[in-house]
Amino acid sequence: MKTKTVNSAILLSVLLMASLFMALELTLASSEPNTITVPDDYEKIQEAVDAANSGDTIIVKAGTYHEDWVSVNKSVSLVGDKQKSLVYYHSAVGFIVTANNVHISGFKVMSSEAMQGYAVSMSNSSECVIENNWVTDNLVGISVSGSSSGNTISGNVLENNERSIELIDAPDNTVSDNNITGALVSGISLDSSSGNTVSGNRISDLEDGMGALMLWKSSNNVISRNLLFGGNPMLMIDCSNNILSENFVIDNQYGIVVGLSSNNKIYSNYFINVTEWVMDTEIDVGVPSENSWDNGAKGNYWCNYVGADADGDGIGDSPQVLYENNQDNYPLMDYPPISTNPATDSPDNTHTDSTLPTETIYGSAVAVAVITVAVAVWKLRKK
Repeated sequence: MKTKTVNSAILLSVLLMASLFMALELTLASSEPNTITVPDDYEKIQEAVDAANSGDTIIVKAGTYHEDWVSVNKSVSLVGDKQKSLVYYHSAVGFIVTANNVHISGFKVMSSEAMQGYAVSMSNSSECVIENNWVTDNLVGISVSGSSSGNTISGNVLENNERSIELIDAPDNTVSDNNITGALVSGISLDSSSGNTVSGNRISDLEDGMGALMLWKSSNNVISRNLLFGGNPMLMIDCSNNILSENFVIDNQYGIVVGLSSNNKIYSNYFINVTEWVMDTEIDVGVPSENSWDNGAKGNYWCNYVGADADGDGIGDSPQVLYENNQDNYPLMDYPPISTNPATDSPDNTHTDSTLPTETIYGSAVAVAVITVAVAVWKLRKK
């Protein structure tokens, strides 16, 4: 009787293990990301997105794709062919991103009607990457809004958009190394957006817009190593606690325009061939902004500064007075070589992911199941 019972237990154990391994194999197979190719697998990009699962990669070959829009509501990667994958969109928005962890790169995006629509619109999305795209002739190039955070907008070329890159109610994003030309209103604008990093961008040849780089009601941002020339200035309205450093402003009427913006730190910037260094929009009504124009050791370079540098340390011996309650105590005597693509610091974003891979999780589960069955069989044999 004991032998029969033991044999039955062993048979049951084998069946359980076989079922477990089959379930594991099916689960791992279904969890593996797939690659979908347009137009080989699907004619339209939207069809490919609809068919994809989270984690999939959609390769879009070189060609012209007429889309009403591309709604990206799942975590996928859309990869064009080095900006030779042209997306003409025929509605108000080209790419509509509403999911986290979306990656869009390698596309040329433009509206079917010049200067209409949003090429890329991101809302309520985090940890997305929009990089190395060519965005031209849209009302808005790239828009990040609706509390979207942790996103990266990098390495894109934006030409002849009315507004090139805008962040609205969008904290803790990175906008870096984009090349922006010919914007009608603004190059990069932050509206009610805090904690962002804007660095290494090149903004040139703006039309008669409001500002190459604009901040509205935005605080605690770092604006560094951007190159602005041949257009409009930096602009801050109703902003505080921002850091502006190592930016080049060249060949503009104004270097920086402020209004109701105090407690900002502005140092190591270079205002070259600028007619008027600073304009405060509120000074005529008696409420001038008060900002720090040096960091206690270095100030800014002001073209036409008339002070001397007797000790040759590169710092002017006398302050540069800007206007009421605003002066640079350590004006710089010279500026470094100007790069057309300013280098930026690249923080080490590598980290150890404490999340176990799927294979490890299921492998551990199998090991536990096998040990459990073995212990049960051993106990039966002992009886």
